[in-house]
This record gives sequence, C-alpha cells and structure tokens, in this order.
Amino acid sequence: MSPPRAHPRTADVAVIGCGIVGLSTAWQLQRQGVSCVLIDAAGPGAQASFGNAGSISVGNVLPQSTPGIAWKALCMLASPLAPLKLDWAACPSWAGWLLRFVRDGNARRVREVADALHALNAAARAPWLELAEAIGAQALIGHSGYLHVYSDPGTYAGARWARALMRERGVVFDELDGPQLRQLEPKLGGRFVHGVFQREALALRDPGELCRRLFQHLLSQGAHAHIAQVGAIKRDGGHYRVETTRGAVHAADVVVAAGAWSAALLRPFGVRLPMIPARGYHLMYPQQPDVVYRPTLWAERYLVISPMQAGLRMTSIKELTALDRPPRYGLIERLDAQARQLFPTLAGRAQGRWAGHRPCTPDSLPVLDRVPDERIWIATGHGHLGLTQGPISGQLMARAMLGQPTGIDLAPYALSRFAQERAAA
Repeated sequence: MSPPRAHPRTADVAVIGCGIVGLSTAWQLQRQGVSCVLIDAAGPGAQASFGNAGSISVGNVLPQSTPGIAWKALCMLASPLAPLKLDWAACPSWAGWLLRFVRDGNARRVREVADALHALNAAARAPWLELAEAIGAQALIGHSGYLHVYSDPGTYAGARWARALMRERGVVFDELDGPQLRQLEPKLGGRFVHGVFQREALALRDPGELCRRLFQHLLSQGAHAHIAQVGAIKRDGGHYRVETTRGAVHAADVVVAAGAWSAALLRPFGVRLPMIPARGYHLMYPQQPDVVYRPTLWAERYLVISPMQAGLRMTSIKELTALDRPPRYGLIERLDAQARQLFPTLAGRAQGRWAGHRPCTPDSLPVLDRVPDERIWIATGHGHLGLTQGPISGQLMARAMLGQPTGIDLAPYALSRFAQERAAA
C-alpha cells in the first residue's frame, strides 16, 4: 500500500476531511499499522462535527423523507418558525435534489432506508465508547439518552407509524406522558404532554473538543497533519497526488470524507454524487446546570436544546443552500422564544452562534464505497447523523480498505444506488 516516503506529506493513506468521519477512519487504519496524512482546510472538527446537538442517536431509524413529505414541506415553508428553509438564490443547486428527496419518501423505500439506518446506528454505540476510552475522553460522553417531546397530541398520534418502524427493528424506547416527562426533565414547558425516550442514546458534551482530542491522539501516534484546502486529486503513477494550497500530498489510497465538499473532488473521476449542503445553525446560551439534563427535541419544531460543557446549545434549521452562500443567522435567532417555550427557565441571551453545512443525500443514507477502478474511498453524505455514524463508518471503511469482513452489508450505502435510481426513472 505504501508509496516511497520522502517527507511527512507521503503516507499510505491521505484522509481528506478531519470531521468525526475522517478522523474515525484514520484512527481505525492507524491502529492496524497504516500511516495517514490528515488534510483539512479548517482543522479538526471545525465544520458539521462541531455544530450539532451532540446526540449519538442509536435508535434513529427514520429518514428525512417520508410519505406525505411534499405536503408537509409546503406547510413548513408557510411558517417562519418551521425548520425547513429554502435559499432561493441557490435553487439551481438543490432543485433536482429536492425532487429525488420527495421521490425517496415512498413507503417501500422508507422501509429499506430504515433498515439501513438501523444497521449503522444500532452498531454505533460500541465504537463510540471504544474510541472515547482509547483517547481518554470518557468524560465528554454522557449516558443520558435522547428525549423527543410533543406539544400536540395529534402530532404524537400521527407519529405512531414511526414508532412502529422502531419497534419492528428492536429499538429500545419508552413512551412517556406529561408527568413521566417531568421526572426526566423537571423544567420542561407545560405544553408538552407526550414524549419518546431513547435511553440507550449517548450525548457528547463537546463534539468539537472530542474531534480535537482525537486529532491530537492521531498525531501522537504518528499521523501527520496538513492544514490546507484541497484543489484536486490526481493519479501519479500507481499512487495519488492530492494537490492543496500548501503543496502536494502523496498516498497510495485516498479517503474522501470532506462532507459537503466531497462531491466536487470526486467529479473528475466520473462520480456524480446527488448530495447538497443543508445548512444547520445553533445558538449557545450561558451555562445553566439545572435547566436541561439531556438532548431534548421538540418534535414539531425540530428544535433541540442540549447541555454542553460550554453552556446550553439550541440547534435547528435545515436550509437547502449552496456552499458559496452566506449564512442567514436570523433563521435561528428568531427561534429564541421557541427555545424558552421548551424550557421556560432558560435564562440569558445567546452568547454565540454557528452555521455549517451538513452533507445530505436524498435518501438520508451515507455513501461508504470506493470509486470504481480507483483506490479512492468515499465516506460522506451522513446528513444529520454524521456524529452518530462517525466511528462506525470509520470502522467499516477501514475494514473495506484492508480487505477485511465488514460485518455490516455495505450495499445500501453504495454509489451504485444512484445509478439504479436513474435507470428506474
């Protein structure tokens, strides 16, 4: 696997992207004696792995697109407080994707995707705990579960089919009434009368810090860092040359785990990846230890408040946009009053804000595959579940790269599913 090593920019594998997916892949490879160069324009955990609710949602089986999604989306667009937003100036970037997204919401496809999501997410807990122990970051992981709460009994009743999908796949969860909700979260607003508690879910108290610690651990074990923007991947004899703004990196294999930036890097190799940047946002509030004890999602608003080391984080919004478009922080700032309905004792003004791109495929499944006839490996498209699926994706990718049994069938995450979709259309 190794190219000749003349300097630190030469390794067995060049990993492009230092979010949780790329770092997890490098960690798994390095444990088996494979040398890695870690390449990222902004450094470890600086993008979607930084700005998220922190939930490791091992019980999540529901794709973003479900039956009736077109009507539901139209209703959302009519409300300024709804989580779905369209950046109309970027319409050429997401219009075709949106049609695929709606088409993938049919009942048959939803069940297939639910199986594939469950395969990854149910296996995600053990790799997360193993990784945290290996880098001494156990204190950053809480065993607090993930709570979904409903303010409308009709919405809760309408989600019965979603809970049935969970039961069919053996997901452990509790259905709670109002008093039971307040046993878990005493400061929850009075309008919330139903909930679903996934008690096996984990919660990261500082996702960005965990990525930084993993990055430093990799460097301490011999990996090299190359903080630069990647311009292109080029064949170089029997190996590859990754061209960056700080010079070239040479490697026998390349892992493209660059999130929403992955598609452009893969296009010269004939890969047409239907993936868009769906921008998410968060606000940070002052530390308040007794307000909320676990990531808590308001189901109707798709708004989450999570306790973090640095304070309380409120996340929301799925804005279909393009990489070159500026963030619209007003979309999240206008939800401040909603956050205080979820937890009325939330105090203080937001002290920080973030916006970043989540790499979303139309079927909500990541791409874990290899470019045909190349030694370029793809690990991207995790959408809203990148944090959950990072370590298990890294494990699967490393095993596939080393010719080992993966333990999970990777067919549902293959590139070829998009070609099949075009043929069926």
